[in-house]
Amino acid sequence: MNDTIAESNPIEIRETTRSTSRANRRVPASVMTLIVALCFWGGYRGLTGWLVDREDERTPRDAETGLMLGAEPRDLGPENATKAALFVHGIAGSGNNFRQVPDCLAAEGWRVRVILLPGHGTTPKDLEHVSADTLIDTVVTEAEALRKKHGKVILVGHSMGGALSTVAASKTDVDGLVLGGAYFGVTHRWYYGLRPETWTVIGSHLVRWVYKGDLFLQVDDRSVKDEIVCYTWMPTQSGVMLNDLGRRVRSREVLDNVTCPVLMLHSHGDVAASPEAAEHAFGEMAAADKELVWLPNSNHHIYWDYDHDQVEREIAKFAVSISGEREQSAQ
Repeated sequence: MNDTIAESNPIEIRETTRSTSRANRRVPASVMTLIVALCFWGGYRGLTGWLVDREDERTPRDAETGLMLGAEPRDLGPENATKAALFVHGIAGSGNNFRQVPDCLAAEGWRVRVILLPGHGTTPKDLEHVSADTLIDTVVTEAEALRKKHGKVILVGHSMGGALSTVAASKTDVDGLVLGGAYFGVTHRWYYGLRPETWTVIGSHLVRWVYKGDLFLQVDDRSVKDEIVCYTWMPTQSGVMLNDLGRRVRSREVLDNVTCPVLMLHSHGDVAASPEAAEHAFGEMAAADKELVWLPNSNHHIYWDYDHDQVEREIAKFAVSISGEREQSAQ
């Protein structure tokens, strides 16, 4: 009976065999998805690496130093001044990010040092493996050198530079601390899902570079974007380093030891450095003399944004108060 059925349906049996064979050869959807993802990942890494190299080649540089134009460290004001200000820029930025504030203080008789942090002003490749310890040590060393030569020292920081200045102020003797758009945590939005710091860690395992560029240059006054000197690309490892610095600057060990006068300038519209984290850190600082000024018309780059005139006035007033206080105490 079975032989009769087999003989009467040879085509059906052969078609069934072929279908089964094709099904066995079909690649599972999960494997195909993984292959596509790996190809995309590899392509993204290769493309972004090429774009970073191309951006490095196109960046205007000083012929002698090789530094990005506008990123050079600067020394301003009288060399024999009895008061000095150290300006510390943010991640991927440069001293240019302070606009005219260094020149204003120098004109008032301050010796001004605008530093260029390690890994900055050259290529973002140099930033990739710079540690928080290296940056902190740089600021502390610079501050102590100014104190030995000029006596009174204030630190003026922007973004990550504000965090570095805060840690430095907890480690060495300074006379004042100015925190402009200072980083104590990344601004969070509900639609991010996870915390930005968490996404940073995840991303660092998947990609090497992230685009910063004009699109993510956080200043509301669009007319000044081309004047702000900073990297177009950032290594994701620098974000991990920033997470580490954020944990340190928020610690009791640091905030309990910030005892000098503090001026904090921040905006509720800062989409980069969290206003809430900055305000909380400000409240926890041990300093008895401290002031928090909210800027109504600015984003993250407060020294360049719509409130830049107010920023200059507030810092000038703070500098006078520090100088005046110290002169009175000396008398």
